[in-house]
Amino acid sequence: PKKMLSHILKIVSLLENGSTSEVEAAYQLFLKDAELYKFSMGKIQVVADTSEREVDAYKEVQDKLKEQMVQTEGEIEKLKDRVAHERVVRKNKEEYATLAKQVETLAPRKQTEKDRAVLQEQINRLEEQTQTQHQTLEMRKKQFMLLLHLVEDLKKGISEEEELESMQPAPSIDPAALEAVSPAADPDVEMGEAGP
Repeated sequence: PKKMLSHILKIVSLLENGSTSEVEAAYQLFLKDAELYKFSMGKIQVVADTSEREVDAYKEVQDKLKEQMVQTEGEIEKLKDRVAHERVVRKNKEEYATLAKQVETLAPRKQTEKDRAVLQEQINRLEEQTQTQHQTLEMRKKQFMLLLHLVEDLKKGISEEEELESMQPAPSIDPAALEAVSPAADPDVEMGEAGP
């Protein structure tokens, strides 16, 4: 520092031109300032050491914070996965509860089986009735076709008879024979009409 340099120059000057007391006084002043300078440097060194330790401490804290951040990020990812899993579980539980309520509204299995058996029996009976009716219908259909065939044959026979009759001459009737068979000439008939 400049002050220390000025003290040294003053001592050198006094050594050449000054007295011993002045040199001694200047030397003591120099020692005093040197001690003060040494003390100041010691304080500066202490501050520097303290600052260095603080920097090291800050670096250590920073490293720990980085580690904690990495650990925290990992925990966050785990929590995200857990939350997603919990959501799926919750959704499944809600769906299960909904299905359970729907199942509660349905009839018991035994009753359902019983109703099913009754319905199956009714279906079987209806199928049997339908088959019977179908067979009856087929039989009626055949009978009707046979009847139509017979009617056609009958009409054909009547037509043929009418044609034959129209071709034959009408027989002559004897009036005497009519009188012989007349009811008025028959005494039995008259007596029958008189009655008792």
